[in-house]
Amino acid sequence: MEIMGVKEKTILITGGLGNLGSWLTNHYCNLGYDVTVLTQRKRKLEFNLQFKTIICDITSLENCKSVITKDYDVIIHTASMNDNFVEGYAQNALLVNALGTRNILETIKLMPPKHFIYLSTFHVYGKYSGNISEESELNPNNDYGTTHLFAEYYVKQFHQNHKIPYTIIRLSNSYGCPKDYDSSKWYLILNDLSKSAFEKSLIKLNGNGFATRDFIWMGDVCDIIYRLTNQDSTNNTYNISGEKAYSLLDVAQSVKAAYEEYFKKTIEIETNKEDKSPPKDPIVISSSKIKHFLPYNAESHFKEEALKIFNFLKKK
Repeated sequence: MEIMGVKEKTILITGGLGNLGSWLTNHYCNLGYDVTVLTQRKRKLEFNLQFKTIICDITSLENCKSVITKDYDVIIHTASMNDNFVEGYAQNALLVNALGTRNILETIKLMPPKHFIYLSTFHVYGKYSGNISEESELNPNNDYGTTHLFAEYYVKQFHQNHKIPYTIIRLSNSYGCPKDYDSSKWYLILNDLSKSAFEKSLIKLNGNGFATRDFIWMGDVCDIIYRLTNQDSTNNTYNISGEKAYSLLDVAQSVKAAYEEYFKKTIEIETNKEDKSPPKDPIVISSSKIKHFLPYNAESHFKEEALKIFNFLKKK
């Protein structure tokens, strides 16, 4: 079977029912790929897709070896823990993000994929203002960044010792409507503001809204990764970002515009008047390295995704 002129690939998506993982699962299934999802616990996505499921605790090498028993053309490794407000996060992040990645690599080293794509994070730089490129110093300042950097070294180690071809993606803040009502990521800024607007007719920022983030739409992320899977591995590391700084107030304004279009009534944005912190230098994460061979143009989809969240919650 061929898909869009490309021979069908078998794809394993770890964390394929998670926030970004569910977008990737949706993307590849809709293209007709042979998709297997690895997840720690069975969950029901709010759309009908055809994919296989593997239940696995990646912190256990024995468990990984007992359930990952076939080879795959492509493995997209998104499984990670990033809820740093959860008690015991430091230990769990080390077990899941770092050791879990090593356990998967150890399991597949005798049946390596043609391409192992690891979803890391811009937090490995430990920098939240100014310009960032792949040449920037690696200086993580939280457990999320540190454990992902640790995992990156494991990916390179297994490439060197076992020839597993890889691409490491350092992702900026990705956003998009959740695919699961029980998502643990409703606290993310667009999800949180949209849900609050829908349920409480309230858009409230904890700060003054001046803080900036580099955001990228998950639809763009899926498209870029899809194009990567149809190319040979480069055994390299790339940033994927929007290359533009948005303030949290910008995001709130998009939710406000979506709300007023959807509900046909006005809504105000509340900011924290006590927050007198001045705007910092905006953060801009360069993606020029990957754009040399995979050009893309990341545009804002905040309003469209807020409208989708409203529809999503209305269906519930």
